[in-house]
Amino acid sequence: MKVELAWHQALAYAVSGRRLTGLGEQTVPDVTALAAELSARLERGDLTLADPPTSDVPDDLMVGLGAAQFWSALAQLRHALAASPTPGPVITSRPLTADERRLHEDRPPHHGG
Repeated sequence: MKVELAWHQALAYAVSGRRLTGLGEQTVPDVTALAAELSARLERGDLTLADPPTSDVPDDLMVGLGAAQFWSALAQLRHALAASPTPGPVITSRPLTADERRLHEDRPPHHGG
């Protein structure tokens, strides 16, 4: 027997910082469906995203949710909502700052230089 849990409610709380109604309970998270629902709420102005997402999800929403599955689903949701863009490479060359030069030139005594 599969147990329905507050997957979407917990994930939505993590990205918004507040409880949302009408998300129901699920046996497994459907990140695509949840992202579509949250995107619609964002477009209507009914929702804003917390930046950064909160890790302080209420205990009653987390009951029965596996931590690894939750964090994986949260990462997928943030990606789907474009709330967590991955940083790109530094593409401009610039001179090192004084602190960066000091760290770059710092060598341990056994290094011989």
